[in-house]
Amino acid sequence: MRRIAAVSALWALAMGAGVAQAQAPSCPDLRAQKEKIYGFHLVQLDESQIDAKSKAIDAYWKQLQSAGPEGVSCLKDMLASEKTDHLFQFDAASFLFQLDKSPESLNLVKDAIVQTDFQETVPANYLSLALDLGERGVDIHALAAKLLLFPNAVIHISEHSLDLDSDTAALFLYGSMDTTKATKALIGQLQAQEPFVRAAAAHLLAEEMSEEGFRTLSTWSGLADIKEDYRRNDIQAVMKFQPIDPAELANPKWTREQVLQIISGLPHTRQEFDDVMSTKGAEFDRQMREKKPTQEELAKAVAESEPIYGIADRTAFQNSAVATLKAEDFDTIRQARRKALYNVSDESLSEYLAYTQIMIRMLNHLDLYKDYRAH
Repeated sequence: MRRIAAVSALWALAMGAGVAQAQAPSCPDLRAQKEKIYGFHLVQLDESQIDAKSKAIDAYWKQLQSAGPEGVSCLKDMLASEKTDHLFQFDAASFLFQLDKSPESLNLVKDAIVQTDFQETVPANYLSLALDLGERGVDIHALAAKLLLFPNAVIHISEHSLDLDSDTAALFLYGSMDTTKATKALIGQLQAQEPFVRAAAAHLLAEEMSEEGFRTLSTWSGLADIKEDYRRNDIQAVMKFQPIDPAELANPKWTREQVLQIISGLPHTRQEFDDVMSTKGAEFDRQMREKKPTQEELAKAVAESEPIYGIADRTAFQNSAVATLKAEDFDTIRQARRKALYNVSDESLSEYLAYTQIMIRMLNHLDLYKDYRAH
């Protein structure tokens, strides 16, 4: 059954610029209309009822927008007082996020969407909004934890034709958080009542690769209870020393200073990414078109080239990073990895995973955190 998009408010905002300026509705009017329009459950509606509700909801948010600052104030009051209508909470929070990014409003948005019902709201929209909040300094650990309670999920990101399980979806949030905060939150989840939450938390904690995380996992007794092979394998890949073939790191193409300089110059926002793609990226594409390479030749050229907008698939650069970086650079790579998660996309995920592989190889090459890892 088709669902009403939980971000119908955003569509209304985009369309609302041309709304005729009739007499603005009062807050009591907006409250009364809200009570008539919301208060339903999607599973109880058929297709025709969903279509009708969609139109009514779009019209409602256009009308609230027409009320200007008084409408925003009324929206805040309604959102703060609503505790049970989770569909309204998410729609209202999404709309408020577009209109007002003050700290007060951002925290109000967070407090509203933490009550999201994933049977009523598209999880992908929740994930994107939560990531946006985190990028603006909001403490999103409770929003991340909610995804751990969504087992066996398949979260579809239609814009990128990307399907995420709950671990990977939560990774976008925990991975974008300050490491100390993420580590503390995940350690707390190791005591969760649900076994699948504990397993997911251990998996994500291992990928944080923080000293406190290593210390905790080195004495954690729950590893044997994890049923999923991919979780156990990922944890063990981090917690167990694996020697690196010296041939992989021979003759690095870039020096330590060059590696750090390249990383510091990579884009970390959509605007920066677009700017680089239109300049350095366009030039690289032009050179490749002139050479008319085969797919194999193109892949090799990418692998050996200097990163332009990210390090994924840049094998020579990754090897140079592992070969030349020192223990004191480990946190620099961690911070670059965190910044790579600037949106919910396959590109951001690929960058995060590429940095993760560098970090794992640095762990082994430099034998970092040796007191907590198995040898």
